[in-house]
Amino acid sequence: MLNLIDPSIELTSVFIQSDRIILESIQMSYCQQISNEFTPEITQYMFPKPPVIVEETAQFISESLTKMQKRKELVLVIKKKENREFLGCCGFYSKESPTTPEFGIWIKKDAHGNKYGSEAINILRHWAIENIDFDYAIYPVDTANIASRKIAESLGGVVIKEKEDFELA
Repeated sequence: MLNLIDPSIELTSVFIQSDRIILESIQMSYCQQISNEFTPEITQYMFPKPPVIVEETAQFISESLTKMQKRKELVLVIKKKENREFLGCCGFYSKESPTTPEFGIWIKKDAHGNKYGSEAINILRHWAIENIDFDYAIYPVDTANIASRKIAESLGGVVIKEKEDFELA
């Protein structure tokens, strides 16, 4: 569970903004956009894999909202501030331990190259520092995913552990 500094914060109603982007709690109204943009190309270095049918995205959103109500994670949509265009999703997850939560992010293909990912993780990081009690955050990255590595490195991230790839038969 994420250790919120202010217990009155509702993770299903978070709104964070910067000069160019808005992060707001995921809602079912984003189901089709997420389903359309969370493609095999986007998920090349990620788990889970993209949905086959839109109902899989709806299930993901429903499960995310339940976990947010239980304060286990924060999942946000990323939108362009000027026109509210959907750009992707990011999150802060209490995976192994509430004192070492994990960041996650993906940006739709058409928005790559604009540094929206760096900006989203940066403002989420600042919000988390102000609102969540944790020791440090983990940003899991595939070493081949150069763009995601650059996000972590731009925020002063350092490699603390590497895992071997494996496949389940």
